[in-house]
Amino acid sequence: MRGTDRSRRGLAPWLATLAACAGLGSTALPGRADAPATIDVDVDKPGVAIPADSFGLMTEEINHAYDGGLFAELIQNRTFQDPGSRGGPGAGGVAVGGLPVHWSVIGPGKAATVDADPATPALPLSLKLELGGGESGVANDGYWGIPVRPNTAYTASFFAKASGGFAGPVTASIRIDDGGAIVAKADTPPVTGGWLKYTVTLRTGADAPTTSKARFVLSASGAGSVEFSLVSLFPPTYQNTPNGLRVDLMELMADLRPKFIRLPGGNYLEGNRFSDRFNWKQMIGPAELRPGHQGCWGYRSSDGFGLPEYLLWCKQLGAEPVLAVFAGYVLNGDYARAGSPEMAVYTQEALEEIEYVSGPADSEWGRRRAADGFPEPFPLRYVEIGNEDWFDRSGSYDGRFTQMATAIRAKYPHLKIIASAPVKSFTPDVFDDHFYRSARELLRMSSMYDEPKGTPRPLRFNGGGYNGRQPGGIKTFVGEWATQEGRPTPTLNAGLADAAFVMGLERNSDAVIMQCYAPLLVNVNPADPGKGYPRAWQWGTNLIGYDALRSFGSPSYHAQVMLAHNKGDVVLPAKIDVAPVKPKEETPKGKVGLGAWHTQVEYADFTVTAPDGRVLLSADQARDIKNWKTTGGSWSVRGDALAPAERDGETWAIAGDPSWTDYTIHVRARKRGGREGLIVIWHAADGDNYRWWNVGGWGNTVIQCEAAEAGGRNPYGPSTPISVEAGRWYDLKLEVAGRRVKGYIDGKLVTEAADAAPAAQAPVVATATYDRADHAVLVKVVNAGDEAIDAKVNLRGAGRVGPSGVATVLSGEPGAVNTADEPKKVAPKQEAITDASESFRRTFPPHSFTILRLKAEAR
Repeated sequence: MRGTDRSRRGLAPWLATLAACAGLGSTALPGRADAPATIDVDVDKPGVAIPADSFGLMTEEINHAYDGGLFAELIQNRTFQDPGSRGGPGAGGVAVGGLPVHWSVIGPGKAATVDADPATPALPLSLKLELGGGESGVANDGYWGIPVRPNTAYTASFFAKASGGFAGPVTASIRIDDGGAIVAKADTPPVTGGWLKYTVTLRTGADAPTTSKARFVLSASGAGSVEFSLVSLFPPTYQNTPNGLRVDLMELMADLRPKFIRLPGGNYLEGNRFSDRFNWKQMIGPAELRPGHQGCWGYRSSDGFGLPEYLLWCKQLGAEPVLAVFAGYVLNGDYARAGSPEMAVYTQEALEEIEYVSGPADSEWGRRRAADGFPEPFPLRYVEIGNEDWFDRSGSYDGRFTQMATAIRAKYPHLKIIASAPVKSFTPDVFDDHFYRSARELLRMSSMYDEPKGTPRPLRFNGGGYNGRQPGGIKTFVGEWATQEGRPTPTLNAGLADAAFVMGLERNSDAVIMQCYAPLLVNVNPADPGKGYPRAWQWGTNLIGYDALRSFGSPSYHAQVMLAHNKGDVVLPAKIDVAPVKPKEETPKGKVGLGAWHTQVEYADFTVTAPDGRVLLSADQARDIKNWKTTGGSWSVRGDALAPAERDGETWAIAGDPSWTDYTIHVRARKRGGREGLIVIWHAADGDNYRWWNVGGWGNTVIQCEAAEAGGRNPYGPSTPISVEAGRWYDLKLEVAGRRVKGYIDGKLVTEAADAAPAAQAPVVATATYDRADHAVLVKVVNAGDEAIDAKVNLRGAGRVGPSGVATVLSGEPGAVNTADEPKKVAPKQEAITDASESFRRTFPPHSFTILRLKAEAR
């Protein structure tokens, strides 16, 4: 963790009052509640049924979730088209005449990309190796290394052709970085003068090391040249499927018992431009016919993980697809108008995609699915139109949604249609809500769906149209949510908030029918400045982490496994009684700063002045990079302007005195490119706790204040529409007075907001469900406070309670995280219960999530 030590702080200083309603207590306090706690569960009054398919998975191509993650391919840049290749423009605008990124030369030979006579139209480049007499080759360093294990078989394949008189074999090998020791190798037959695909098996021996410090090498000896295309290396895959999925990640996901997978994900569906959208027709069929495309998170997607692989993922986990279809909007703000020829094309493509997934094998697109290895249609009940279309400030989504929904309903009347933003012209069956918040805020939001029916509250512009139940009986799908604390995987503190949030969703299963955490996967490798490689991850907090060799579940992952294994069939009314405690009021104070989020920005003439006119930080001081502490990436002074490195995604720089309270920040700012806008920071304690003014956030659409707590940000105050123009200098001024702030752009007041002080709070959240098959009451308790809670558990209306039961407990230091080196530092433990009865006492440890499984039946 960065910044100040929060190992003993947890949620306690921040958690707000929670609503007093069935199944919900209050949460987190800095000290012990004086009054005794009670948890009352009405065993004889079963409530709403919990859908069997309410829990699922969602991710997208972010954090190298597919390439370098779930898709087991080990070769990075296997088609030589990734950005960073050196040379001039060639076929399709990709680099030619240089050495591709992630590739190097061994021996006396030379290698460069060429674009003449490609292997297939989808593979415009090949890598030509000119032999140098002895052994020459090209080496790939994989996704932060090639994983090596003893007694392991690898499948290597590639297209190759010979020229210049070469007629020998090619040797495929795996070599350790230090010294180049070969741990596995195999030879192809002699390579011919025309393109052919070669496949060989490499096997490591019993004495091979377990390491990721290895490379994959294609080499040959003699004279002449060899060209390569679509180079691939697969380790053993889940269920031994060719071109399949990574074993350890699938095993971790299987333990979550998902019933659906929302695919193909979030922004990855849309892309930054129309050419970068999820064009599913280019992501089916053999790998050599898939061209790949530029992803929206800073790297290229090979599209080896395409629509068939999504379906394989579903099949192997026993989950149904929840299919999101492209709806004519991309992240740079461009969109197709309803009724336009373009929208007609996208609507038809959506109908055909539905047929590919669920149509019979004798239909046009069902035949294509069968050719890809899936003769049986997949069960499909839900289709989502678009993703987070509240980003589209043009108002076009209503028309686009209506056009697509009308066509889908006409051809597939059985499908439930999900809207990703508010619509008026066509009533959806389900609405998709998204929430990324701090631990305090998400814990508070565990009660949000307890709102009485028919009284929706407007949300603060992001995360859906309503904060609470939808009107008119529309169901809710919480398609993305997570506590934003811990980088790149969540802390235990985050896991407690996540558990409480899911408990709240579960309690409201009549309104919330499905939910899935996001993002699911993250490659945790840091940047490699020596090779010029950025870090593998772009999003701050993610459920499951891994590197080339190892993987681990976060504390939040373990909390969700606990919930998945202890779900129950119906909700039981439950009430927690714990005395609230008002937190200590503190004067807001802290340093100042600047930020960027996947945007190239420059800041000049930065000054900070006190209310009496004293200069706290001058422009000259601000131009000295030594006065700034950066988080998330490097910053430098370019001329008179302070700017982050070009490739950094989420990054900020902090300066000043932590004791500063009231002040005025003035800065000139310019956006040079990217997807967002400008960021000014105040009251910063460290890189995880601050307030910021986001000018052009949420896809460069709004101005919004946000409060960051332990890395998680909560919006507050009004949101004002804006689109920051690239290349234009803006004059920004921020007046800070206690919890109030005023923001000016070019002298005009555009923001006036106040951050609410912490309210009274209580330390525990509790819910209960009933497992009919096991005749068990499941009592679920989050204690987010610093002290143990001794509670009396009352199973009211129980006719018989067995004395024996099981307690599953997840606990530890709130700031604790799991890592590849310590994969189970925070993990649940089971304890035997021997004294259960209709009324018994139980101590719930500090910073813990507990599930009690008790044998009981109603009277």
